[in-house]
Amino acid sequence: MTLMIRQAVPGDVPQVHDMIGLLARHHGDVPQISVETLHRQVFELGLGRLWVAAEEEGLIGYALLLVRPNLVTGGAGHDLNHLFVHEWRRRAGIGKALISAVRAYSLAEGAEFLVIGTQRENLGAQSAYREMGLEELPTSGPRFKIALR
Repeated sequence: MTLMIRQAVPGDVPQVHDMIGLLARHHGDVPQISVETLHRQVFELGLGRLWVAAEEEGLIGYALLLVRPNLVTGGAGHDLNHLFVHEWRRRAGIGKALISAVRAYSLAEGAEFLVIGTQRENLGAQSAYREMGLEELPTSGPRFKIALR
């Protein structure tokens, strides 16, 4: 199997949409985004950069990179907001390959930083990130939200 990490193209959206649904359900969420909305957000509005991991049989993972402007420095950083690999392909270095590609892209774009989060109970991801040389950030404190619809 030949692994290829690349930026997504519009034709990848249906498969990525399926993986988003798997990730949402894994976290106890109900996926609501449509294929059309995902396409619009990524390819028309440019709200994020979508990366995919592909093998001969199709897509096996994805990563969503968001730009985070820094209003103090005038620069920007990147937030690896979603990272997913199909369960049957985990622990094969695919997540690391996605992170590596996103990191290279972020460096080329002049990003000041790249942050990756995970759930508190996901010890495997935390261990992998540490092994990759990522620095653990302190918790920044409470965050709040208000539903707008």
